Amino acid sequence: MADRIIKDIRIYESENVAGKSLPSDLGKVFESTENTIFIGIRIARKLNELKYCFGEFDHIYINLTTYLKENEIQISKRDLDKRIKYIDLGTSSTYFNSLKTEEKDEFIERKIIEIFRRISTGQNLEFVNKTAIELSKFKREIKIHYKTKETTTYRIVIYYQIAPINKSSNAIIEYHDKENNITYTINFELRLYADIYSLIDNIGVKNNKITLVPKKSFSAELVCKYYKTPLEFDLK
Repeated sequence: MADRIIKDIRIYESENVAGKSLPSDLGKVFESTENTIFIGIRIARKLNELKYCFGEFDHIYINLTTYLKENEIQISKRDLDKRIKYIDLGTSSTYFNSLKTEEKDEFIERKIIEIFRRISTGQNLEFVNKTAIELSKFKREIKIHYKTKETTTYRIVIYYQIAPINKSSNAIIEYHDKENNITYTINFELRLYADIYSLIDNIGVKNNKITLVPKKSFSAELVCKYYKTPLEFDLK
């Protein structure tokens, strides 16, 4: 089976690791924060940008469990889907629930990185370490690259952020005018981070205006109902 680039990291909970029982969403045993769900997504999308692979598995689900000793990591024998790999992490619910909101988020982020360092080697480990450095520096503001267009006169790079502080998600357009050596940065808020994949297919620049043309598909049409498309931005 060919290697797959990682797509998703999720955090679950359980009080067991046996058999094929599915872990549950956080909340009953471990009290999550509003940011918890986005931590795994940010790391997954950054690793996706870097082309990280863990064999045929492109979904890694981390299960916080009171069944194992604290900090014990165990690759689960659950075999429910050929694209999903569960990894159990021994965690004290008493300790976790005693943490403040920011401390819980730091704990989850730290443990995800620790797990990926444990299961990764070679270039994949380099990707994990690079992601960890960027997370340490930018935290919730970390940028994930989406698309680049370059000509002889300009270069456009588009990034997105997943649930940065005080926003649902955010797109960033960096435009560099090569002739005048001027750089413009444009931000616009996204309803959902994944909207960017539908909203931006082709990039055009004409008459000091950037035009972002959406994809042509049924799913893209559903997303575009929430925006005025094509997206246009003046370069001033």
